[in-house]
Amino acid sequence: MKKSSFIGVLLVLAAATMFMGCQPKEVTSAKVYIQQNDWDKALEQLQKAVELYPENPEAWYLLGEAYGEKGKYAEMIEAFEKSIAVDPKFEPQIKQTREKFWVKSYNAGVNGFNKQDMDVAMKGFKDATILMPDRADAYRNLAVAYANKDMIDEAIATLKKAIEIDPEDAGTMVNLGTIYYQAGKFEEAIDVFNKALEKDPSNGQAIKVLAFAYDQIGQSEKALEAYDKALQQDPNNIDLIFNYGRLFYNKEDYANAIKWFEKVLEQNPDDYQAALSVGDAYLRIADGYRNKANDLDSNNGNIKEIESLRKQAKDNYLKAIPMLERAAELNPDESSIWHNLGVAYINAGQPEKGKEAFDKAEALK
Repeated sequence: MKKSSFIGVLLVLAAATMFMGCQPKEVTSAKVYIQQNDWDKALEQLQKAVELYPENPEAWYLLGEAYGEKGKYAEMIEAFEKSIAVDPKFEPQIKQTREKFWVKSYNAGVNGFNKQDMDVAMKGFKDATILMPDRADAYRNLAVAYANKDMIDEAIATLKKAIEIDPEDAGTMVNLGTIYYQAGKFEEAIDVFNKALEKDPSNGQAIKVLAFAYDQIGQSEKALEAYDKALQQDPNNIDLIFNYGRLFYNKEDYANAIKWFEKVLEQNPDDYQAALSVGDAYLRIADGYRNKANDLDSNNGNIKEIESLRKQAKDNYLKAIPMLERAAELNPDESSIWHNLGVAYINAGQPEKGKEAFDKAEALK
């Protein structure tokens, strides 16, 4: 019995010796250096190890970790892939290591962005995309950093990659559409916004900028429809209100134009463009009545109808005056305002004020 027990001990010792013999001395040395946090020497030993023993998965795994600690993430990924190709036994550790460095890089990007250091932000988010190329988060933030640096082509390409990874995310599409819009690529913006609205029909940003884009390319009917939807969600948005009024003005629907421009003035009484637009809209309405009256008069039309038209013309010239006066207060050096004000004064029966306004307009030319 004693002899058998002794033989058993010898077998165990032999197995232990064999196991230790499977680990190259370079890997053993590297592990010691890793414990000492000396990654430079660990890296040196592991590079030797994979050169001598390319079929050792642990050597490749540890080499990848060393590259990660040195911030060489492309090399890290390559080493990890070689480890898994030899034997997937270290795959769980590799996954954890990649996750660790992804979080580190992503947070570095966020910190850089918060400090308005876009170079640091771009570096962090770029590293994160190398570490986890199948995650859209870093691509989205990298695109924002690019946009802040006016690197528009890079921002667009990065957002397209994020959409490729996560095609159901409407928010990324909206960001891409907004960058297209800011770059003057209105057709591309419209296409992306419509796709975003298929995913999220209530996305207010998409509806709003879609309206602006349609407006920019002259598709006024589609723009009006989009503005109407946008205003239902954001009824106090002064830009939407003003542009909605401007579209009505361009369609010669002056009554609706006045209605929306006055809503702008309710929020901002000092809005020069809104005051001027209301005054000009009343002028155009008045001119319409006056021209009809003159046509009827030259063709011996009904006197009462002619008088009614001229009264309506005068009423609208009177309505134009306070708006044009306000515009002249806000921008007194614009000659065209004084000219239009002169027209309104004369036709409203105030010839002296009309002459003064015309003289002012002439002096400013």
